[in-house]
This record gives sequence, C-alpha cells and structure tokens, in this order.
Amino acid sequence: MLLFFFYSISIFSQTIIPSFQISNGQIIFDTSSAYVRSNFTPLQTIMLYYDQLNGPLANIAFYNLAGNIVLFIPFGFFIPLLWKKFRGWRIMHIVAFAIPLFIESTQYFIGRSIDVDDVLLNAIAIVIGFVLFKIFRRLRKMSAPK
Repeated sequence: MLLFFFYSISIFSQTIIPSFQISNGQIIFDTSSAYVRSNFTPLQTIMLYYDQLNGPLANIAFYNLAGNIVLFIPFGFFIPLLWKKFRGWRIMHIVAFAIPLFIESTQYFIGRSIDVDDVLLNAIAIVIGFVLFKIFRRLRKMSAPK
C-alpha cells in the first residue's frame, strides 16, 4: 500500500502541478490558455510521434510514447491487487479511462496542455497492468501447494 501511495504521489506530482517558474523569489504559474496547446483529435499526436521514430526527433517520440505507457502500468497492477472490487474486467476498463481523464481534465483547468492521445496511451497502459496482474494471479495459483 505504501509503495502504491508513493507511486501515485509521484505520478500526480508530475501531471497535476501547474507549469511554473521561479522569478525573483516568487512562484509564477503559467496561466496561458491550455486549449491553444492541446490536442482533441484522437491519434494525432501518436501518429506524429510514430512518424518521427526514424526521424530527427526519434528520442523524444520514443520517450513520449513509451513513457505514457510504462508510467501507468502500475495503476493496472496495484489497484486490483490492493482492492478486490477492482478485479473485474469491466470495472478496470472504467478505471483505465477514469484516471487519465481525471488527470487530463485537471491539466486543462490549471493551464497545462492536454492531449486525448495521452488518455488513450495511459488507458492502454492501465489495461496492460491489469493483464499482468491477472497473469501474476494465475501463476501464483498454479504454483500454490495443493
């Protein structure tokens, strides 16, 4: 539970805290319109990064795509591990979209850019984590003494 708590705090601290800079000892939040820097077209950013995987921005493209997936896999693993009511496919698919939707919606209202593709990648990651949880449970059952 403690590991999941620290993991959640680290994810939310990187995604929810508004963009800011420190100038003359004061914190200045970026309050420019997030809508200008946002993508509401599904797969637009994913395709842009995918096209760049062999281009000059390959590192940025790879880390953005992989990062949006790898960083959210633990949600899909830890949530059903810690709470039995989240062990069904339907509820975990709801959770898989609810968490990234919450993050992206919050980012919009605090002035950070948002991207519908982040929701898709994060949701896929949470489902991958849930599949890993299911595999882990099945392997554990198979290896349990009879």
